[in-house]
Amino acid sequence: MEAKLTSEEYAQILQTIEMFEVISQAEPGDCQSYDILKEAYLKIGQTEAALQVSRKLAEAYLHMGLYSSALLECEGILQQQPDSPDIIALMGEIESRTHNRPATTAASTESSAMNGAGRNGANGHALLGSDQAQPATLMALGGNRRVRSGTLDPEESLALDDGNEPFARFLTHQRIITEEIAATALARVRNKNSLRSSAAGEQTLAASFLNEVSAAAGIELDQLLSSLLDATKFGYIPLEYYDIDRSVVRTLPENLTLGRLMVPFDIVSRTMMIAVSNPFDGLAKEIAQSRVDYHIQWYLAKPSAIARVLSDVYRLDTRD
Repeated sequence: MEAKLTSEEYAQILQTIEMFEVISQAEPGDCQSYDILKEAYLKIGQTEAALQVSRKLAEAYLHMGLYSSALLECEGILQQQPDSPDIIALMGEIESRTHNRPATTAASTESSAMNGAGRNGANGHALLGSDQAQPATLMALGGNRRVRSGTLDPEESLALDDGNEPFARFLTHQRIITEEIAATALARVRNKNSLRSSAAGEQTLAASFLNEVSAAAGIELDQLLSSLLDATKFGYIPLEYYDIDRSVVRTLPENLTLGRLMVPFDIVSRTMMIAVSNPFDGLAKEIAQSRVDYHIQWYLAKPSAIARVLSDVYRLDTRD
């Protein structure tokens, strides 16, 4: 065991390793999970395991066309294992592919691939930034408020934009739900959250759009989550099985944790892992990133699991 780690820190890192080993096996191309795994193994002194993960990370980068990142991983491995024939061969393959691709497109290819790296993918983020026409039913609810393009402070914008419209647009665009169901769910969640905001001074959990969609559509939440994960390839975290440090949760303010159902659940090296029930809430994500000095890895989790964690941390009554 590393001398600088307490027994609790060591146990937490082991739990992180166990979780991300499962995630990386389920999604072999998940570069971010490999990176977290590598850092976790290094932190507890398991250099050999870290090198094995680094090899997988290099291969994942190669597959995605991130040749510079793949070469860096290989060079790091060769510093520890200078005579590794597999890594030398892998570097040769990387260099061959680098030389064979057109020079004019090399930079753009690398940039595009990097933007889509990891299980969180570019699917959701590309949709957030698009100017697609909204369904008429959603427009009737007064949507598409571009508060971030105006003069409002981001924190003020947070109170005006609940972040659920992009989520609704995605679900209807993917034909997971109809426009009518999306509109009904939006109306319900906004009504509940308006009642919550009127209870000044009280610590209460925001309502979940996913839960309202499930109720309005008559779809089991697990089925809805499965459809969402298939469509987006977002990372999923079974938060109900994770032992979470309360101090990690409290690194974000309550307007993000309670108000947006957002739970920081682990920190490994310079990466903070955060679970959300709405992966399309771009404004809340932006504010969260501005509040912490970490790279953030985002995961989707069940609203009920997020609610239980927050209820435990803030001593609230659980709200599914």
